[in-house]
Amino acid sequence: YFDSEAAPEKDLVYLHGSLAVESATGTETFIPLVAEQPEDESRAWQQFQYVVAEYPTAPVYHFCPYEAQTVRRLAKVYGSIIDIEDLLSRFVDIHQRVTAAVVLPVESYALKPIARWMGFDWRDEDANGAQSICWYDNWVKECDRAYLDLILRYNEDDCRATYRVKQWLTDFAKPHWEHP
Repeated sequence: YFDSEAAPEKDLVYLHGSLAVESATGTETFIPLVAEQPEDESRAWQQFQYVVAEYPTAPVYHFCPYEAQTVRRLAKVYGSIIDIEDLLSRFVDIHQRVTAAVVLPVESYALKPIARWMGFDWRDEDANGAQSICWYDNWVKECDRAYLDLILRYNEDDCRATYRVKQWLTDFAKPHWEHP
């Protein structure tokens, strides 16, 4: 489960968060790859590639097309050490799957309304992408670890929310796959 944090106006991706879930054991491991300074963006990108290379056949679940677009863009800017088209072929857009399969009683089909309807709560209720950018700016200026911790917690929650939505959708569809 993959979620990026970025400051588009700065053309900067400062966090690649991944939640690795071992299907056999249910073990969940959050892997944050952070560009602690803007000039570290290429290092974080390279680290992300090493992480996904450790799981060469695993699907990469994400919510909306942004993550796939980001991977494609960063590969063009910094190059790649893995086959990007092969990686992108494993990407599964949960937003696309939800909107194609169900109608939900939510005000929008963004991650937060859907996941909240499914019972998921973010640890920081008011956290969002814009707030994450502010926290990152404050982290870079002040080097106060509390800002970085807020970003990591928010990103981890986004990854876990994507996991929750995917699990809900799988459970919802399962009876339609099974034959009597």
